[in-house]
Amino acid sequence: MRKMLCMLLCMVVLAGQLWAQSRTITGKVVDDQGKPLSNVTVRAIGSNIGSSTDDNGNFTLSVPTSARDLEFTSIGFATKSVLIPSSGSIEVKMEKGTSTLSEVVVTGYSSRKKAEFTGAVAKVVAEEINQVPLASFEQILQGRAPGLYIASGSGLPGSSARVNIRGVGSIFGGNDPLYVMDGIPIEAGVFRSLNPNDFESVDVLKDAAGTSLYGSRGANGVIVITTKKGKGGKTQLNYRNMFGFAEPPQLKNVKMMNTTERLRYESEILGPGLFPSPTGLTGLPGWDYSPNNPRYAGLTDAQKELNARLLDSISRINTNWPDQFTQRAPFQQHELSASGGNQNLNFYTSLSYFDQEGIILNSGLERYTFRANIDFKSDRLSVSVRSTAGWSKQNGIESEAGVALANPIAASYLELPYRRLRNDAGTVITGAGRVGSNAYDRIFTTTNINNQFKGNLGVTINYNIWNGISFRTINGVDWRNTNTSRFIDPTSFAGTTFTGAGSGNAGAGFPTSGVYGEGNAENLGLISTTGLVYSKSIGEKHTVNASAMFEMIRNKFRSMGITTFGINPSLPNTFAGASAGTATNNYIPTFSGGKTLNGLFSTFATVDYTYDGKYTFSGSIRRDAPSQVPETNRNNIFYSFGASWNIMRENFMDKQNIFQDAVLRASYGESGNANGFTSNFGYIATYGQLGAGYAGAPAIIPTSPGNLDYKLESQVISNVGLDLSFLDRRINTTFEYYIKDTRNLFVDQSLSRTTGFNALSTNAAKMRNQGFEFSVNADVIRRNDFRLSLGVNGATLKNEILDLGQVSEIPLGTGIIREGLPLGTHFIVGYAGVDPQTGDPIYTDVNGNPTSVYSAANNRADFGTYLPSFTGGANMDINFKGFDFSIFFSTAQGVKRFNNESFFYETTNSNIGFNKRVEMLTETWTESRTITDYQRIGTQRQFSSKDIRDASFVRLRNMQIGYTLDSKRIKGIPVRSFRFWAQGQNLYTWTKWQGFDPEESNNIATYEFPNPRTITVGLDINF
Repeated sequence: MRKMLCMLLCMVVLAGQLWAQSRTITGKVVDDQGKPLSNVTVRAIGSNIGSSTDDNGNFTLSVPTSARDLEFTSIGFATKSVLIPSSGSIEVKMEKGTSTLSEVVVTGYSSRKKAEFTGAVAKVVAEEINQVPLASFEQILQGRAPGLYIASGSGLPGSSARVNIRGVGSIFGGNDPLYVMDGIPIEAGVFRSLNPNDFESVDVLKDAAGTSLYGSRGANGVIVITTKKGKGGKTQLNYRNMFGFAEPPQLKNVKMMNTTERLRYESEILGPGLFPSPTGLTGLPGWDYSPNNPRYAGLTDAQKELNARLLDSISRINTNWPDQFTQRAPFQQHELSASGGNQNLNFYTSLSYFDQEGIILNSGLERYTFRANIDFKSDRLSVSVRSTAGWSKQNGIESEAGVALANPIAASYLELPYRRLRNDAGTVITGAGRVGSNAYDRIFTTTNINNQFKGNLGVTINYNIWNGISFRTINGVDWRNTNTSRFIDPTSFAGTTFTGAGSGNAGAGFPTSGVYGEGNAENLGLISTTGLVYSKSIGEKHTVNASAMFEMIRNKFRSMGITTFGINPSLPNTFAGASAGTATNNYIPTFSGGKTLNGLFSTFATVDYTYDGKYTFSGSIRRDAPSQVPETNRNNIFYSFGASWNIMRENFMDKQNIFQDAVLRASYGESGNANGFTSNFGYIATYGQLGAGYAGAPAIIPTSPGNLDYKLESQVISNVGLDLSFLDRRINTTFEYYIKDTRNLFVDQSLSRTTGFNALSTNAAKMRNQGFEFSVNADVIRRNDFRLSLGVNGATLKNEILDLGQVSEIPLGTGIIREGLPLGTHFIVGYAGVDPQTGDPIYTDVNGNPTSVYSAANNRADFGTYLPSFTGGANMDINFKGFDFSIFFSTAQGVKRFNNESFFYETTNSNIGFNKRVEMLTETWTESRTITDYQRIGTQRQFSSKDIRDASFVRLRNMQIGYTLDSKRIKGIPVRSFRFWAQGQNLYTWTKWQGFDPEESNNIATYEFPNPRTITVGLDINF
C-alpha cells in the first residue's frame, strides 16, 4: 500500500510538470431566431471541463491547449459541436429539435453520449419526475421506460413497490435492481426519505453493456439517479409548493349489497338454503324475521307484528362501512432551492417539507429533506460533493394487508350494512362479531409508527494528470436508521382480547392486556472506488475513453426489538407502563434482533473506442470477490462486449434525406446477482437456539446444513438495438431485442432425512427472459409558439423456467414452478361452472374433463401468470406560448392474479355473517334460476380457477395543465418566472379486475391498502 501511494504521488508531481498551459474561450449561444439561450452546457470534448451560459447566453471557459472542440447541449435543442478558434470570441447558433442520440447516458462510473453508448438504456428526465404527488420515487417511474415494470405494493404513503427490469432474474432470491445515486449505491425499496424533486434524471441500464460494469450486483438491472447540480451565473432561488387531496378508489367491477339487498338475500336465498326447516334464531335478521321463514307460521299476531317492527327498524340502518374508514386525505409539499455559482464553483441546495395523509384514517407520511450539492473545478482538479439528509414519519395501520378482520380494508367490505358503528350516545359499538366496529376502534386505539432517518454522502475527486489521463476517486456512505413502535391500548376492545406471545411456554393464546413494543434497524453502506481514467481525442478520427479501477464495498445491518405486555393505561406508548413478566402472568417480554454484514472487493477495467464517429467498440471486465460465497468460489469474472455503427456517417447515406440519425447497436455479457442469497452466510452450517429449550435448559440445534459449493446466480444477456430519427428529427425511435439467460439459480434439492434436514439450497436452476422493446417520440407540430409531442413505449416479455435440477416442478400453494412454464404460473383445480340440474359446482380433472369431485390431485397449470406479457406507456405534451398540457397513460397486459377477496364475497356455506356482492342475490342458483355461474347455497365454495382473474389494465396515470409567466411578461417584480399548474394522478383505470387495484404487487389479492386518486395544484416561483 505504501508503495502504491508513493507511485501515485510521483505520478501527480510528474503530471504537474508536464501539464500544458490552458487558454480561455469566450462566446455566446443563441437559438435559430438569434435569441440568447441560458443554461446551455458547454464542454470541452475529451475532458471533464465544462461550464454553462448565463441569462444573456454568454459563457467563459478555460480549456487545455490540447482541446480541439466544444460541445453545446440543451434540452429541446440538437447537440452541436464547434471547432475551437485560434483566437477571438465565438457565436454558436443552436437549432430546435433534439435527437435521443444527443442525450448523455450516465452509468454511475462515467457519462457517455448515447450515440457512443453500445448498450440499452432508457432515460427519464426531471420534467417527468418532479412535482408528482407520490412519496416514493420508484412509483413515479411507472410506465416511463420500456422494459421497466413497477407494481405498487400499497397505497400507504411512502410504501415501496415491486420493480423488475426485463422480467425476473431469480426464483427464490431478490429481484430488485441495483440503485446508484451520484455514483453511490443505495438501498432498494427505501426511498420515502428522499425528495424526487432533487433528481435531474434517471438512467435505466438494461443490458450487459451497462449492468456488467457492476459485476455481481448488476444482474437485475441498474437504476442510476443523477441529482441536480448548480449552474453558473447569478444565484437563482426557486420556491415550489403543492396542495391537494387524495380520494379512496371504489371496488372495480364489484358492487356490495346494501341493507335492502342484504335482507332480501337472507330472506330469499341464504336462509332457505341453509335453514330450510323451522329452527330458532340464526343471527340473520332478514331470515329470522321474514314471513318466508317456516317458523313464522307458528308465531302469534303480536309476535309477527314485533318481527315486522324489528325488520323495519333494521332496514332503516344502511351503514356505508368503507366511508367510515376512509377520508378525502389532504396533501401538501413545500420546497425552497437555490442554485448558482461561477466558472469554478457551483452549488445546488434544497429544503423541502412533505405531508400526505392516507386515505385510511390515522395513516400518512410526514417528511423533511435537505440536499446540498457542490461542484468545484479548476484547470486540473474537479471535486463534486453530493449530500442529502431526510427524516420521515410514517403512520401505518395495525394490519394494512391480508384477509384479517383487524385489517380495516377487509373489515369495511365484509361487515354487514345493517350494523351500526355507534350507539345513540355516540360510542363505538365493539364486541364479539362486530367486524366493522372492532376494526374501526382499533384504528384509534393502536399505533404503528415508523420513523426513519436516511443520510447519503458522496465525494468524487477527479484530477487531470496529463494528456487525457485523470486520477478519479469516488467515496461515499449510505446510512439509514429506522425506529418502529407499536401500541395496543389495554382499555380498548383489541387490548382486552388480543392474544399473542407472552411467556415462553404458555404465553401464546393468553390475553396480553395491551401491548407496547419498539424496534430499531440500522443499515450502513460504505463504498470507495479509485483508479485512473483516460479520455482523449486522437487526431480527427479517434476517440478513446478507458478506465482501470478498484472498488471496496462494505454493508452492515443490525436490528433489535422488544415487545412488552400488561400495559398500565396511565403510561401508554412507553416501556414504563409494561408489567414485569412472570411465569404466572404470561407477560414475559419477547425479544428479537440480529446483525449481519457483507463485503465486496473488485477490480475492473473499461474501454470505449470510436473511429471517425462511425464505429464504437466497448468492453469491460470485472473481477468480484463477494463475501457471500465461500472462498473457493469467491473469484468471479464478469465481462461485456459491445459495438455500434453510426450509419449516418457513411458516404452512401449522404444523398438520402429521410433519416437524420441511424445507429445499430449490439452487446453481450455476463453479470451476477448478489441479491440471490437469502443469507450473507448461507454457505456456512449454522446453529440456533431451541426456543423451548431442552429439559428446561437452554439448547442449541442445527438450523442450516450449509453448502460449500455456493455460487453466485448470474445472467448472460444478449441485446440488439436500433436508434432512428427522421423527418428533421421530429420522430425519434428506439427498438431493442434481448435474451437474458439466468443460471445457477437457487432451488431446494431433497436431502436424506438422516442428515437432519429436508432440503439443501443449491445452484441448480436456469431461467430465460426474452422480449422486444420500443419507444417512439414525435414532435407532431413544432413551431415558434406551439409544440405538440406524442410518445409511446412498450415491451413484451416471455419468461420460461428452463431447468430445476433434480426435479421438474415445485408446487407452491396456488402456484407452481415448472420447467417449460413462466415463473408465477397459477396451479389450481379448474372451474367449469354450475350444474343446472343440481346447482353444484363443476370442476375439471387433470385432463380438463368435467367432474363433480374437487381434488388437489386435479390441479393444473393452465391459468396464466402474474408476470405481464406486455407493459408500456403513452404520453402527449402540448406547449402554446405560456400554456402547457400533458397527459400520460400506462398499461400492463396479460396479468393473471389470484383474487382471494372474491372468494370471501362469494362463499356459499361459510362466512355467512360477511357481506356479499350483489350477484349473490340476483344470480345464485335456485330451482327457478338454473343457468348461472353462482352455485347454490350450502355447497362448498372451493378455491379454483374461478378465483384467477384478469388483472390487465390501462390507467390514466397523470394529467397536468399549467401556465408560465416569464420575466418578459412580468414588469416591476423581481421574479424570473411564475408557473401555476394543476394535475391529477391515477385518475381512471380501465380493467376487468374485480377488486381495488389490479396493479398491486402481491400475486394474491388480500385487501391491500388501495392506491388513491390524487388531485393537486401548485405554484413554482423562480427568483
